[in-house]
Amino acid sequence: MSKPAKLPFPQLMRAFWSPYLRLLGYMTPYRKRFFLGIAFGVLAGIVSGSLTLVILKAGESIGVKIDKSQLMPGAIPTAGPGIGGVIGMSLLIPLVMVLRGIFSYLNVYYLAWVSLRVLRDIRTQLFAHLMSQSLDFFNREKTGKLMSRVMSDTRVTQNALTSISGDIIKDPIAVMTQIGVLVAIDWKFSLTTLVLFPLCIIPVVVFGRKVRSAGKAEEKESAQMSIILQETFAGVRVIKSFARESYQTEQFAKSSDTQCQNSLRVRRSSDIVQPLIESVSAFGVVLAMVYVYYYDISFIKFAALCGGIFMLYQPVKNLSRLPMLMQKCMVSAVNVFELMETQPSIVDRPGAIVLGRSEGRIDFEKVSFDYGSDKAAVQDVTLQIEPGKKYALVGASGAGKSTILSLIMRFYDPQKGIVRIDGHDLRDVAQHSLRETVGMVTQETFLFHDTIYENIRYGRLDATREEIIAAAKSAFAHDFILAQPDGYETIVGDKGCMLSGGQQQRLAIARALLKNAPVLLLDEATSALDSESERMVQAALERLAEGRTVVAIAHRLSTILNSDCIVVMDHGRIVATGRHDELLQKSDLYRSLYELQFHHHDSLNSEPLPA
Repeated sequence: MSKPAKLPFPQLMRAFWSPYLRLLGYMTPYRKRFFLGIAFGVLAGIVSGSLTLVILKAGESIGVKIDKSQLMPGAIPTAGPGIGGVIGMSLLIPLVMVLRGIFSYLNVYYLAWVSLRVLRDIRTQLFAHLMSQSLDFFNREKTGKLMSRVMSDTRVTQNALTSISGDIIKDPIAVMTQIGVLVAIDWKFSLTTLVLFPLCIIPVVVFGRKVRSAGKAEEKESAQMSIILQETFAGVRVIKSFARESYQTEQFAKSSDTQCQNSLRVRRSSDIVQPLIESVSAFGVVLAMVYVYYYDISFIKFAALCGGIFMLYQPVKNLSRLPMLMQKCMVSAVNVFELMETQPSIVDRPGAIVLGRSEGRIDFEKVSFDYGSDKAAVQDVTLQIEPGKKYALVGASGAGKSTILSLIMRFYDPQKGIVRIDGHDLRDVAQHSLRETVGMVTQETFLFHDTIYENIRYGRLDATREEIIAAAKSAFAHDFILAQPDGYETIVGDKGCMLSGGQQQRLAIARALLKNAPVLLLDEATSALDSESERMVQAALERLAEGRTVVAIAHRLSTILNSDCIVVMDHGRIVATGRHDELLQKSDLYRSLYELQFHHHDSLNSEPLPA
C-alpha cells in the first residue's frame, strides 16, 4: 500500500491551525474581554520576569558590608541604605508577587469567562445543526456518538481556548522577560546555563506526535462508550428479557479497558516530557556551578541568577505541555467542525412558501422512492387525498404504507414524481410550516421524562391550562390523569414507562388534539393495544379525526372499515382503491387480507383452546 503524499509545509501549517482560527471566530462577540484577559496575561508575564531583578536589588541593599580596616587613613566610610531603605527595597518583593497574583487571576478569569461562553455557543450551534439534519442522518448515525460530540468533544475543544489562549501569550512573555533580566544581570552566566535550552524542544516534538494519535483513539473510544451506555439504557427491557446483563457489562468493560489503555498512552507521552526537560536543566545547573567557580561572582548575584533560572521552570513547563494539549484539542475540534459541516439532505428552497391554515388536500403524482437500495419502497404512486376525508392504507409489511406517511411529512424527498399539499410542491414549502399543518400519532408513542401536563403541552407550547385539560378530556385521558398520584403534574418516567400502553396513546392523541392540525396521520396507532385499551383509543381517534383529512395505517381492518377510501398497496404500488364493500368485490388482495384476519379472529373465538 502506498503512503499518502505529504502536504507542503505551508498547507500543513494551515491545516494544523485551521481549527483554532475557526474557534477564534466564536470569540468575536466577546473580543473585548478576551483581549483584556490577554493584556493581563502579558502584564503577569512581565511582572513575573522582573521578580529576579527585584530580588537582586533587594539582596544587594542588604548585603552592603563595610570593612573599616581596608579604608585609607582619614577616609569616611560609605553609608549603607539604612533600615528604611532595606525595608523599602524588601517590600518590592511582596508587591511584585501581589501584582503577579492579581494579573494572573484576571488573566485566567477573563479567558475562562470567554471560553465558557464560547463552549455554550458551540454546543448550542452544534445541537441546533443536528436538529436541522434530515431523518436519514439519524438513521445512519449512532445516538451515543452524537451525544459524545455534543458533550465531550465540545468541552475538550473549550480547553483549547482556556489553556492555550492564556499560556500561548503569558508564558512566552514571562520567559522572554526572565531571559532578558538574566542577560542584563550577567550575560555570560545566562548563555552558559541556557545553552542546553534548545534540547528541551526535542521531546516536545517527538512525543507530541504520539499524543495526537493516542488522543484521537481516546476520543473515538469515548464515543464508543457513550454509544454502549445509550443503547444499554434505551434497550434495558430487551436486555433484561434476554438476561444479557452480563454480556452488556462485558462489552462496556472491554470498551472501558481500551479507553484506559489509550488514556495511559496519552499520559505516558505527555508526562514524560517534564522529567526529560528537568534532566536537561540539571546539566545546565552543572554548567552554572562551573561558571561560578571560575568567575567568582558574589553570593547575592549567584542566588538571584539561580532564582531567575528556577523562575523559568513553570512557564517553560507550561509551554512544553502546550503542543500536547493542542494536539488533543485539535482532534476534538476537528470532530465538532466536521459534524457542523454535514449538510441535511432535506432543505428549504430559497423563498420557500409558509403555509397558512391548510385545507388538507394532498396529491401524489407518479411518485417513486427508495431508501438507497435497489428495491423501491414506493413506485409510480398516484393518489389524490381529498380534504376532510379519511383514507386508510392497507397491505402486507413492506408494502410502502409507512413510506407514504414519511413522504407526506417530507422526512424524505421522492427520487421521481411530486408530492403536493394544497397544490404546492412540498419541496417549495417551508418544512416548519408543513409539519405544523400535519399531526401524527404512531404505534410507538414517545413521551418525554416529564409531567403529563408538559407532554400534552408539547403539541402547542402557547396553549393555556384550560386548553390542555380540554384536549385531555377529548382524548378520554382526563379521568385516568386525575387518578395519578400528582394528577397532571405526575412524572411519566422514561418514555412514559409509568403508564400503560393505552394511557400513553391517549396522551399522544391529546397532544395531537392540542396541535389542532388540519391533516392527521395515524401509523398503526392501536395495533399494540389490548381490546379494552383499543376501544378507548379508537374512540379518542374518532374524535380527533373529526373535520380533518386523515391518512391511517392499520393492521386491524376493523378500525378502518368505514373509511371514505381504502388504498390497497403491494410491493410499493397501489393496486386498488375504494370503499370496503367495493374492494371486497374487485380486489383479490384486499379480500384475502380481510378473510385471513376476520376468519382467523372467528376461529379463535369459536374453537376451544387446546388442552
